[in-house]
Amino acid sequence: MSDKLVLDLETKKSFEEVGGFHNTKDLEVSVCGVYSYDKNQYRSFKEEEFKELGEWLKSASLIIGFNSKSFDFTALQPYFKFKLSKLPHLDILEEVHQALGHRLKLESLAQATLGEGKSGTGLDALWYYKNNDWEKLERYCLDDVRVTKDIYEYGRNHGHLWYEKMGKKEPIPVRWGNGKTIAEQINEAYRGGRQVEIDYLKSETENRQTRKIDIKAVKQNQIQAFCHRHQAIRFFNIDQIINVQTIGQQECFQSKLF
Repeated sequence: MSDKLVLDLETKKSFEEVGGFHNTKDLEVSVCGVYSYDKNQYRSFKEEEFKELGEWLKSASLIIGFNSKSFDFTALQPYFKFKLSKLPHLDILEEVHQALGHRLKLESLAQATLGEGKSGTGLDALWYYKNNDWEKLERYCLDDVRVTKDIYEYGRNHGHLWYEKMGKKEPIPVRWGNGKTIAEQINEAYRGGRQVEIDYLKSETENRQTRKIDIKAVKQNQIQAFCHRHQAIRFFNIDQIINVQTIGQQECFQSKLF
């Protein structure tokens, strides 16, 4: 039991059709999307494939979701004889509520943390199901899985997420950190003159990209580095880095102040 899974699902019915939020178990699941870290694979499961989904869930060391304890697992439970509530589970919304004292929507959290949101709404997913458009339904569901995965990894690598409060971004501390934060890894690479590859969240003019950089200076939350893609010095905000990997030593290590 070692695989980590990120999970999200879509339903066949709306809360209005089943009589309210207390009847989540009656929504019926149209498709369940999963990302497997061991397989490095996104996979969607239709109802006829839920036996295999159950095996994935039972063998996971951790299942990651957003509002997944009260919504996703409650909607899924009628399809399984074993208790989903007994599986190892990280519900990001539960962690956010623990830190802030109130809930946030996935869309709000994604916009503040990643600079991008969901590709649609749950009403879109219901429309896709009722119109038998399985391709769009599965694509929408797996995009929510991707957003949840990115939020989880951002929190793991930074030790916090972000939310908007009165027009200003505020951090949300999280408890699923993975040792060294991005800032610590960047400073360590800078001091050692090591070349790194970063996954950089989109700015106003560019989508997310992988950049190979040689760090020349670090000041507070900003990096000055030689960007191999542009063959020029560029500035990077540490909060917009979602992942960092050391790939070697800089050919000519020489620090350069701002």
